[in-house]
Amino acid sequence: MGTKEQTVEVVNRILEEAAFVFTDTLMPDDVPDPSTWEASGVSLRFFGNPSGEMRMWASDGFSRCVAANMLGVSEDDPAAAEKGLDALKESLNIIVGNYLTAIYGEAPVFDLGLPEPVDRSRLQEDFDNPEAVLLAADDHPILFVISLEKAPEND
Repeated sequence: MGTKEQTVEVVNRILEEAAFVFTDTLMPDDVPDPSTWEASGVSLRFFGNPSGEMRMWASDGFSRCVAANMLGVSEDDPAAAEKGLDALKESLNIIVGNYLTAIYGEAPVFDLGLPEPVDRSRLQEDFDNPEAVLLAADDHPILFVISLEKAPEND
């Protein structure tokens, strides 16, 4: 199973390469209160051995920043705001693919679902998850959670 350090490494690399965003450790004073954090969530299910899901939570400001960088426009451009959620979905898609390869190698085959929005009611649960990874990117907190399903045992 992957570690938080491996998750951080993959997230850092992919956000830097795909979205030109650099991440850093989130300082304790900057950790948002999940009840007031204006974050949107996206999830991506994957199927294989193991199957599971990764969820990403980020503010609209971060989404707009990623979209602007991916589109090559300024953060003030209306297209950046309009495409923010799509940029999160695409980033998560790339992160999950690279994460699975980093953890399990090239041999296993995983099928990736489509990135989907996550209902805000899951934010507190994800925030409280001891395996959650909280990072700062351009002064915006981002949260990643991976949940794996146990593989069926062979009799």
